[in-house]
Amino acid sequence: MRPLLLALCLGACAASLAADTLLSLGDAAAAAHAYEAMGKQASPRREGWRRNNWGLALLRQNKPAAAVEQLELAVRADPHNFIARSNLGGAYERVGDRLKARDVYNRALELLRQDVHALVLGRHSRLPDAASGEPQAESPSAALAPEKAATLRGAALKRALEMASQLMDAGHYQQASVAYAAIGQTAPARREGWRLNNWALCALRLGEPREAYARLKRAVEADPDNGTAWNNLAIACESLGLEDEARQAWGRSGQAAGESVDPLRFELARLKLDLAAERRRWEALTR
Repeated sequence: MRPLLLALCLGACAASLAADTLLSLGDAAAAAHAYEAMGKQASPRREGWRRNNWGLALLRQNKPAAAVEQLELAVRADPHNFIARSNLGGAYERVGDRLKARDVYNRALELLRQDVHALVLGRHSRLPDAASGEPQAESPSAALAPEKAATLRGAALKRALEMASQLMDAGHYQQASVAYAAIGQTAPARREGWRLNNWALCALRLGEPREAYARLKRAVEADPDNGTAWNNLAIACESLGLEDEARQAWGRSGQAAGESVDPLRFELARLKLDLAAERRRWEALTR
């Protein structure tokens, strides 16, 4: 390889590694800038992963519409990347387009099953190692280290909760997580349920479903009528492969919100559970 070409390749690899590191450390804003700065990649597969990871960074900043744009470009660059399609389905859900999300999830599941079938027949998977935004299956635990009661009261407690919420809304999930932890247990139960829910949401955004699961179990115990916490618990359960518990949590989410049964919503939940189960098969075959 010519020296100039080698230097360009090494530079591209270093830039990709730096962006991936920022994403894994939870600095979504910096990661998004890094993926943008890399520019279009020569290989369609590399370009697909750059757009996929850029989309993930935007999702973690609560910018689903912008994430849809990048993830659409990811699957256009590499139509066989089932991970990018799965993430695109999640982005469409976040913008409220459930019909589009269903179609995208179905296509992602079809591609994933094709890849698993190829692996079973002894062929290597075509997908490289890359950030996917999907945590590995873990053995969950609802245990959460005992917390002291909040020492702040009144206006001071309200300000502390508002500051933690602002950090979370700005995409600073690690700092927000520390802030919610520092506050300690609050009262009444409804406020404590929201603190635990938001603290858990930070963990989900940081790719820590086991920690999110423990906090969300406590959140719904504190406030069983919190539909958002039940919804987030279902997402955490999906990430951990707890299919039955995820279905129950989805159902409780709808009940808490006073919603009638929405067939499309439950179809999306089933598709995501099927994707998670098939993804575990794929991971076992690629080890």
